[in-house]
Amino acid sequence: MTLLKKLQWSFGLLLFFFVLPVIAGQLPFNKQASTPITEPEDKQVVYAATNLAEQSALEQTKEETQDQTKVETQDQTQNPSKDPFKVLLLFTHSQESYQPVVKAASGKAAVYDEKTNILNLKDTISKHFSMNGIQTDVLDVDVMKELKLKGKSFPDSYNFVRPYLEKRLQEQSYDLVIDLHRDSAKKNATTLTYNNESYARIAIVIGAEHKNYRWNTAYAESLSAAMNEIVPKISRGVISKSGDNVDGRYNQDLTKEMILIELGGIDNTGEELNRTIAVIGKAISKSFITGKQQ
Repeated sequence: MTLLKKLQWSFGLLLFFFVLPVIAGQLPFNKQASTPITEPEDKQVVYAATNLAEQSALEQTKEETQDQTKVETQDQTQNPSKDPFKVLLLFTHSQESYQPVVKAASGKAAVYDEKTNILNLKDTISKHFSMNGIQTDVLDVDVMKELKLKGKSFPDSYNFVRPYLEKRLQEQSYDLVIDLHRDSAKKNATTLTYNNESYARIAIVIGAEHKNYRWNTAYAESLSAAMNEIVPKISRGVISKSGDNVDGRYNQDLTKEMILIELGGIDNTGEELNRTIAVIGKAISKSFITGKQQ
């Protein structure tokens, strides 16, 4: 074998070993090696007795809700004269109160108070919502005061406020309706520290015994997720309720855009509530108006 042939044979052998890995990388059986393994995402939503069929329907409804909101947002951008995003607030348990807030105002510790209560938060909520491009109306009825005047009891609250809400919804349309409550849970369940600031945690309650259940849940799920993106774990999740000894509707059958928010608990301070209300306003804007990261 001449020297030239030896060189040609050596060069061919080197070329073969160089090209072989490239060819092997294109073969189908090797594709999986380049696919990253991702961990499943944390679920923020808490479902009570939801089966697979219901879960699938809820996911579909959430996508429909997001698509509808996206179209409305694009329409708003192209047509600035269009009505702004409108929220209606109501307080079915209007005299629920926060012990630190009542104590600061009157020196007494109480979880229900005729003067210092959750209804007093309406102006703070309207202010924070306005800063996020949200127009806020209030169903300004002191339900618990009216119940006492008419000799009715606490369990009558939802039925009592229903005609007031029904009338308002016939007169005006809203993009979101929020019934605000104070949870009875203690501080360890309703308080969160994030970046050296304390917040009142929220929970969103959905009645599961009416036709709008899937829609209400989709709105609640979107808001809960948006809040947790702003302040992790500030939302305790979405809780669906049905069965004995619960309302099962919470008047959410009147409109598919209605949710019930448990805003903090009996031990939360005014400062903690204020910070959380600011997060709710940002989350509504993020989830239902801009749809963008803030």
